[in-house]
Order: sequence, then C-alpha cells, then structure tokens
Amino acid sequence: MTRRTQVVCVAVTAVSLAAASIAAQGTKDGPEPVMLALVKAIYANDPAAYNAVTVPDPRRARLTSGGRVNEAKLRALTEDPGSLQMRKNRPFLYQGKEAALDSNGRYPVGTTALYTLAHGGSPMVARLVRQADGWKVDLRWWLAMIDLQTAAPKAGTPEYAARALSAALIAMDRKAAAKYATPGANLDLLFLGAQREPSGVLDALAMEMPIVELGPGEFYPMRDRVVEGSTAPDVKLLLGLFGVVEIPFVVRKIDGEWRVEPQPYFAYFNR
Repeated sequence: MTRRTQVVCVAVTAVSLAAASIAAQGTKDGPEPVMLALVKAIYANDPAAYNAVTVPDPRRARLTSGGRVNEAKLRALTEDPGSLQMRKNRPFLYQGKEAALDSNGRYPVGTTALYTLAHGGSPMVARLVRQADGWKVDLRWWLAMIDLQTAAPKAGTPEYAARALSAALIAMDRKAAAKYATPGANLDLLFLGAQREPSGVLDALAMEMPIVELGPGEFYPMRDRVVEGSTAPDVKLLLGLFGVVEIPFVVRKIDGEWRVEPQPYFAYFNR
C-alpha cells in the first residue's frame, strides 16, 4: 500500500466514523426501536406486544381484533430489521418548539415525532410521543381513520368546519371558505400560495384526513404563535393528518357556529 493510499484510507475511515457517530447521536433516544417492535407485533398478531408500544386508549382493541399472523413478513423483518424503512417527516417537537436532548440524553416527556414506515408494501404514517417509560405510538389518528370509514363527519362540529374549510380552499371556492372561517378572516392569507391541483389528490386527502382534538398539555406551532389544547367549550385545537403532513386548526364557536381561524393552509397542502 502506498503512502498516498494509506492517507486516503485513513481519511475515509475517519469520515466514516464521524458519520457513524453523527448518525448515532441523531438516533439517541429515538423512537426507531418502538416502531420496529410495533410492526413486528402487527405481523405476529400479538395484542400484548402491540399494547406495550402504544399509548393506552379504550378503543385500542379495534386496531388489533380480527388480525392474522403474517409469518413470512415477520420472519423477513426479524432476519433483516434494517428492511423497515423509517423516515422522519418533521423535527421532534416539545411544547410546540423543536425538542432538544436533556443532560441525560433523553427527550422531554411530551416530545412528539412523526414518521412514515414502509416494509415492502403501502407506507403508514405514525405519530409518536415520548412518555416517562419511553416512546409510544399515538393511535388516535389511526382510530380517527376508522371512524371516517364507518360514519361521515357530522355537520355543526369543529371537525366538520376544519374539513369543510380545507375542501373549500382546495376547490378555490372563496365564498365557501369565508363561510367556514372566522368572521372577517383575511381571505388573501387563506389563499396565499393557492393553486388548483387538477388530479383530485388534494381533494381526496381533505376528505380522508383524520382529525384529532388536542387537549391541555398538548401544543402545536401556528404561523404566529404556539397553541395549547383546551377544554374550553368554545375553542378547539385540532390536528389533521393530511397525508404525511400535520395541519393545525384553531376552531372557535361564534354565534352558535364553528369557524376556523385563518392560516396560510396552502403551505401545508403543497408540501
């Protein structure tokens, strides 16, 4: 080996080790092991393992009942865990701001993450939350998707207003958008960056978007501020899952009707 080759090899090794170190730091206290365990539990049709890595919910059994073991997929994933593709869709957030590791190398309890998972089939989007005993998958958006399949959103609800406003914006219908936005809403802000997408994909996403109400202690950043979920009867913080993009809605009850605060929603639609 020549001196030049030795230098190149040492340099390449140093770069590789640095990259590995950076990657390890980036996944420290990450939710990747939990997502791997979740997919294995799904393939194994193992409700106990599924429950161990998900946030408790009284409706959780709806997601595990009637399943079947997929031995081939389980074997393939066990033999090659790296075959599970996990893509982070946004930064980790804590109280509406980008989260940072604490002095113990952990993310604060309440930190949230959003990932897309794929293992040789259709991808699924998973939202996770850091709890005291580790990362857990938050099932509320998956349960909301089941609700959508069994019953249409009811008119006169906060969810209906958020969905109707989204559909009106995507259809470029300013009159309908004004109907579901708060009185005097800035329509120029609502339609900022607007462009009609002729394929109908955005229309379908608006109709299929699972929407969940966030409660006290849950936060999400808006254009101009961070908003916390509330138990107040006349204001709701909703979070929709528009494909792989989260969309927040602040919905207020005004004169008996639910109206959505204006935001530049096309910035979300066009991601």
